[in-house]
Amino acid sequence: MELEIFTLADHASDHGRGKLTIDGTFDTIFSPQLPYMHPHCSIAARMRIANTEAGKHEFEIRALAPDGKVLHSVKGNGDMKANPHNDYSTHNFVMNLNNLKLDKAGKYAFEFYFDGEFRSGLKLNLVHAMPPGMVKAA
Repeated sequence: MELEIFTLADHASDHGRGKLTIDGTFDTIFSPQLPYMHPHCSIAARMRIANTEAGKHEFEIRALAPDGKVLHSVKGNGDMKANPHNDYSTHNFVMNLNNLKLDKAGKYAFEFYFDGEFRSGLKLNLVHAMPPGMVKAA
């Protein structure tokens, strides 16, 4: 299994037939107040499974706080079919996060596991400050 894409974005959607749309990837959020509530974002993953790896597989995405504690964990499984038209098949995964509450500033992490093995991770840095170029209203 090759993980081609693993990202945090403003929006992602799987349109079927192998098409994945990702809009606005990011890794930093500035917030003048804590805790911070992010209204909506998506985690998108695209896996390439060789025909020789076809069969049942499990995956997991973990969200970790800056102190390393697991905030959320989503597990799934699927029967990955061999592709008769190519040497591999692709599988998209989108997880929408609504009203994501981040209690404190720091580096949050999202980790991707496939069949129990860590495959990739990404960071989300929450900065307790005004966004660059913005000024506080009087």
